[in-house]
Formats: sequence, C-alpha cells, structure tokens
Amino acid sequence: MKATIIRPPVMMPAFNMAYNIVPPLGPAYIAGALRAEGVDVTFLDAVGLSIEQYTTVEHGILHGLTLEQLVAKIPEDADMIGVAIQFSYEWPTARDLLKLIRARFPEVLLIAGGEHATAVPELCLHDSPLDAVVLGEGEESVCELARAYKKEGIEGLKQVAGLHLKDGPTAHGERIREIDKIPRPAWDLIPIEEYLSRRYGFGVDRGRSMPVLASRGCPYQCTFCSNPFMWTTRWIARDIDDLLNELATLQKTYDISNFDFYDLTVIVKRQWIVDFCRAIESRGMKFTWQLPSGTRSEAIDPEVSGLLYKTGCRNISYAPESGSEESLTKIKKKVSMPMMLRSMRGAVLSGLNTKANFIFGFPHENWSHIRADVWLMVKMAVVGVHDISIWTFVPYPGSELFFQLKKEGKIKELDDEYFYGLAAYSDITKTHSFAPALSKTGMLWARGIAILFFYAVSWTIRPWRLLRMIWNFASGHFESRSEQALRGLFDRGYKWLSKPTLATKA
Repeated sequence: MKATIIRPPVMMPAFNMAYNIVPPLGPAYIAGALRAEGVDVTFLDAVGLSIEQYTTVEHGILHGLTLEQLVAKIPEDADMIGVAIQFSYEWPTARDLLKLIRARFPEVLLIAGGEHATAVPELCLHDSPLDAVVLGEGEESVCELARAYKKEGIEGLKQVAGLHLKDGPTAHGERIREIDKIPRPAWDLIPIEEYLSRRYGFGVDRGRSMPVLASRGCPYQCTFCSNPFMWTTRWIARDIDDLLNELATLQKTYDISNFDFYDLTVIVKRQWIVDFCRAIESRGMKFTWQLPSGTRSEAIDPEVSGLLYKTGCRNISYAPESGSEESLTKIKKKVSMPMMLRSMRGAVLSGLNTKANFIFGFPHENWSHIRADVWLMVKMAVVGVHDISIWTFVPYPGSELFFQLKKEGKIKELDDEYFYGLAAYSDITKTHSFAPALSKTGMLWARGIAILFFYAVSWTIRPWRLLRMIWNFASGHFESRSEQALRGLFDRGYKWLSKPTLATKA
C-alpha cells in the first residue's frame, strides 16, 4: 500500500509574532508509524520543500509551496493521502487543498488528522471531500485504518476505533499507553536539512535544532485550551534512556546541537526531570535544550533550575496566563503566583533565559483584570524574567470556552471569517474581543502598552539587556524568544511589502 502524508503550507498574518517555521513533528510521527506497518510512505512538506517562498493571499501570507504546486507533487499511484491539520486558522487553506486533491484523485482514500480535525470532525467532513478523520493520537489508529482499507476497502473503516466517518464516529479510540513503542519520526522522508541549515526551530536559535517529545498529554484542564480534547488529561512520560537514545541518534545523524521540547507540559513530576538531568550528566552528553511551549512552576525549585542549566537547558517558558485570581479560577489555571515568582527568580539566578505567556481578553474580563495582569508583569520584570508574550484570547475549537461561547450564541458561524480570525491572537495589527467590557481597539492598545511597560521596568533595572537585545537583533544571534520573533516579523514584513503576489484560490 502506498500513502502520501502532507503538511500543507502555513497560513499566517503578515504581522504575526509567532514563529512558525518549524519541522513537522506530528506528521513525521504518523509517517514513521505507517512505514513501520509496512506502508510505502511519501512525505510532502509544503514548507520544507520551498522554505523561502512566501505568497500573499487575502488574509495574510502563505508560507511554502502553493496549493497547486503541492498537489502536482503527489505520486499518481497513491492509495491513501493524509493531510495534517493542526491549527484551526489554517482550515480554509487545508479545505481548499483537499478539494484540489480530490479533483486530481477522485478515487483515493482521503483522510485528515491533527488538533483541528479532532475538534470539529463533522465540519471537516461536511465542508471537504474527506473520507475519514483520525481522532486524537493518530499512530495506532492510522495503522489500523491502513490495514482495514487494504483488506476490505472503505467499508472496513467502520471497524476501526478512533475515526470519524461521513456517517458518524466509530468506536472510541484509547490513548496510546506504551509510548516508548511508538516508532520514531520519519525525519529522513522530510527535507529536514532545509530547516537545520537555516537554523529554524520553535525555540531560540541556538544552532541546528530538532523538535522532540519527552511526554504526551497534560494533566490540567484549562478552559481556553483544546489539548484535553485532543490528548485527554493523562500525562505520560517517556522512558529516559529511550529518550536519550533518540537524542544521541539525532545528534549523530543530523549533527544536532540543540533540542526543542514540544511537550504540552514537560515538567510535571519533579523526580522525572531530576532523573532526566542526572542521566544526561552520567552519559556525558553535550547539547543545549529548551522548553519553549511553557511549563509548570511547582517542580522547578533552585536545585532543579541548577540542574537544567548544568545539563544544557538555556530557555524556559512559564505560562501564568493571567495575574487576576478571578481569571485564574474561571479558566481553571491551577497555579500559585507566589510559588511561580519564586521559581522564576531561581531560574534567572541559575542562568536560564525565562519567558512568561499571558492571554488578554477572556470573556469575563474587564479593565481591572488587565491591570492585574500588568501588575504581575511588573513583579516578573523585577525578579528578572527576560521576556513576555501577550496573546489575545480566541475561542479555539475543542476548548471548553469554545463550546460555552457557541452555546451562548456568541460564535454564530464556523465560516472562513471565524477561522481566519483565530490567527489574530498573535497579530500585532488587529485582534478580536469576546469580552463585552473590552473593545478590540482597547485590547490592541492594552497589549502594546503592557509590553512597553514590562520592558521599561526590566531595562531600567537591568539596562545592559536593552543593549544586548539591539546587538542580537542586528547580528542575528538570539538569546530570547522576543528577539527572534522581532527578527522574524521584520523579515516577513519586508518580503510581504516588497514582493506581493496573489495566490490562486481553489
């Protein structure tokens, strides 16, 4: 059986603060699982295949191959085509891609997976020519799907757990429990050197960087997050020796100097992270590593911070989300701010470059909540936190707040405008407000002023950081996420303004 796995081009606002030029870890796991099953796999990474190509479209920039270019590369003898749909704001692009694929391959089995597809499978199946959606963790389900399709055709899919078909869901799929038995990502099928040679990655540029997962799932239930819908709240950590064996193989095969951990929450159990650091030391392994996604503070005391730095960790992100106790309660963010501030202070003293993530504009919020956020940012600037990111709230499909707002009629149609609007969370030029007490214009100003306020306090206390930031921005040597995000914003904005090209729509 022959399968083609596709990572579509990335859709982003022209003035996007998020950094999206990253190797496709999730689809690479799916490709690796299928290959281990005996399937002949072709991987088409639209970004990696044309990593310097940016095409302006109506709602921003399309990064990578155009849809037509991508479809033209699909092998004619493909039996199954799978499209990864991770972020919901990319759904209109993915839907148009699916229509083009179906036009060229009217009989092929067409499937999709990822967080967006898991969150709204009925919409995906209704608005596109998909045959099936693979729900949640996909490695086991997609292999069972391949076996069933090869044996019985499309009718055989009804017996496969963890799918959603045109006529409804199949049996409930279980989480993968033995995660150390999951085949490793098929990086050899992807133009990975395109990323490595340009030093692209999710974290700060610290050399040739590869993404890895040390765990799966998250034990928390934040109301703004779709991950519980995708992964459930069961957190499973990998065997440390198996993880380090993978890192050693990647170092040797691809000359890797840095690893970006894509985990939802790496540091949950203190003993696991201590054992991980001790194992790095005992093996004498040398590399840098980062936790760019955000982590918990409870397990990061001065001893852990020191171990993190000693074993190569250089950048760590915290996720307080809000400085308001009321907001923390409403969004089910179980965190102690005094404990987090102590953890941050210890991390800074240990030499770690620290960052904090905030979200403005939860539906219940007003200006008193924003003031509480800014006050917490001031405290973080005083203890030495290097960076902050302020995103604006958007109701992501699959999250508890999405279902709540939809039930209340505040999300009326899941149309293209809604999906494109989800990208506004990281767009510095526009936003949306789902909080009646906060206007869109007010939110934009609040975000800008809060960022300036944080850095003004930080640089007043530590003026050398401003000079270092200017030097790093000019030289292209980054130490923080904000430096890298600003440079990426500058580069994309320049390309967008200087070379506008309208992409053809499906």
